[in-house]
Amino acid sequence: MGLERMGRWSGRQQDQTAFVLPLALLAGLVLSASSLSLMGVALASHQAQASEHRRRLADDGLRDLAQLLAQQLVGQRPETLNPASLGPDLLALALPPGWQLGGLQWQPSEPADPGLVALQVTIKGRGGEQRQGVVRFERSLADGLIRALHQEGA
Repeated sequence: MGLERMGRWSGRQQDQTAFVLPLALLAGLVLSASSLSLMGVALASHQAQASEHRRRLADDGLRDLAQLLAQQLVGQRPETLNPASLGPDLLALALPPGWQLGGLQWQPSEPADPGLVALQVTIKGRGGEQRQGVVRFERSLADGLIRALHQEGA
């Protein structure tokens, strides 16, 4: 009778051992999958933050370029603006690294306020990114010369 009990006991141990291994493997797979999921969320968050940072840099570049254009244009007629006259050194001061001037295009004055003239500015990034902004200038009605950069908002 003692041997019989010993046989049943070792059989139970083998059943329990056979049950623990698949359970441990399953737990390991679940932990691996959850860590991969968390890594994916962290990567997506990082990419979103990097994209937002690039957008803010481009917006700052547009504002700096508006200031540069105002310095170049005050006392001149809008038609005298020549993108080639801005030169790469001046643009490098205004634009963030990796961005370049894409284009400048004057827009017609609004009939409601002929004292304002608008310039559409396009800048392009390395990865094909593109940002546009409109810069408004105050213009003298008497002679058509640019007087100042028109600041809107706060």
